[in-house]
Amino acid sequence: MRIRKVSHLIFAVLLSCMAISTFASCDDDNYYEELQDVTKTINDSSIDSEDNNLVLRIEKYMPQDWGSSNLQAGDCYGGYFFQFENHNKRVFISNLKTKEFLGAVELTANSKNHCNNVSFSHVFYETNDEFPLLYVSGSQSGTYNNVQVYRIQRSNNTFTFTKVQEITLPKCSSENNLYWTGAVMDNENGFMYVYANSGGAQVAKFDIPDILQENVILTDEDILEQFSVPSFTHQQGAVIRNGLLYVMDGVPQWGDTNYMRIIDLVNKTDYDKINISAIGFGNIEFESISFYEDCFITASNSNRGVFSIHFLKK
Repeated sequence: MRIRKVSHLIFAVLLSCMAISTFASCDDDNYYEELQDVTKTINDSSIDSEDNNLVLRIEKYMPQDWGSSNLQAGDCYGGYFFQFENHNKRVFISNLKTKEFLGAVELTANSKNHCNNVSFSHVFYETNDEFPLLYVSGSQSGTYNNVQVYRIQRSNNTFTFTKVQEITLPKCSSENNLYWTGAVMDNENGFMYVYANSGGAQVAKFDIPDILQENVILTDEDILEQFSVPSFTHQQGAVIRNGLLYVMDGVPQWGDTNYMRIIDLVNKTDYDKINISAIGFGNIEFESISFYEDCFITASNSNRGVFSIHFLKK
């Protein structure tokens, strides 16, 4: 085990089990293993994506009442789900196996941060850590494009968050169009992708920065490859698996149609765009997307609930 001084503040809270129904379950044993039914279905060669033959079944999984109306993205690992509040103000934690809400960890808020995507890596700060590093991204403006990297430690129901790294993405410009960025980890191939929305939806690939550097500044020269597809409306949380980038898209209270976008990272093109509003979910802002067993789990804003998403064929 290496020993390294961390200068950032450490936040801990003793989380007591509370009789409040909360989130769904995600198990790290299933998180990045053999393909689950959802990705088997999506990658079945019998599916013609140009005809948009992918359809979804969305169901209320469990209620959500965590004492905040400004919930943003989250991700799960090791039987726990972590959903961030706007401005990195708090993290809401659930025990996914027992489906109990455990409580919230207070962080130092930064009004520039929006927490639009939260993505677990497969990089561990120390080899014996229980959780890999967690990458939190998204800003209140299109030009402040930073990523906060957190180390999570647990002792029983006491969780400690330490910000171990701040990544500054390449300065947005008319050349790279990296405005309104979010970072999402490709854990199967060991890369960090950034998705943005200017001049079309932009997708840029990066090496994962060295975790020993507390402050990392990336430039256009660090972009390994980049491509664009048709624009998002208002992109939300995202996740990568098996070469596909899944992005929730839409803010219904602003009049948007809700979509799930699926982008093929290998062929650098749209794979599918599924209208979620058309199947009865046009009034819920879906903030996150994570894999759970044979489906996705998505969390809403404004305590509207937690939902499972299954893929079906027409």
